[in-house]
Amino acid sequence: MDKIILQNMQFVSHSGVLESEKEQGQNFVISLTLSIPRIKGCKTDDVRDTVDYSRVFSMVKDYVENLSCDLIEYMAHGIIVMLMRSFSSIEIIKCEIKKPTAPIDGVFESMNVVITRTRKQLEEEL
Repeated sequence: MDKIILQNMQFVSHSGVLESEKEQGQNFVISLTLSIPRIKGCKTDDVRDTVDYSRVFSMVKDYVENLSCDLIEYMAHGIIVMLMRSFSSIEIIKCEIKKPTAPIDGVFESMNVVITRTRKQLEEEL
């Protein structure tokens, strides 16, 4: 299985359970692992034969920056479904979302969620 990894992409979204999170917005750090059975571009050297990570970045940026939701679990699942719909070669996506400024009184680096889905698991949604 081949993998394309987009690590620690940073975006601002107006998402969170608290109204202040939705109003002010906050930083989210997103990493994706896209698993493809065999990337044809390894032999052809043609961007049309792979998953164009610049396109993935733009899609995720647009989605996250225009989303208003309560849960980062919901955000992660939405990203996965969007990418599976757009790139038929992807079989598995792992999405990790870090919320470094979660409104919690205490010392921490970030609050994270990791969601992994296969194409087969999402068949009804695709």
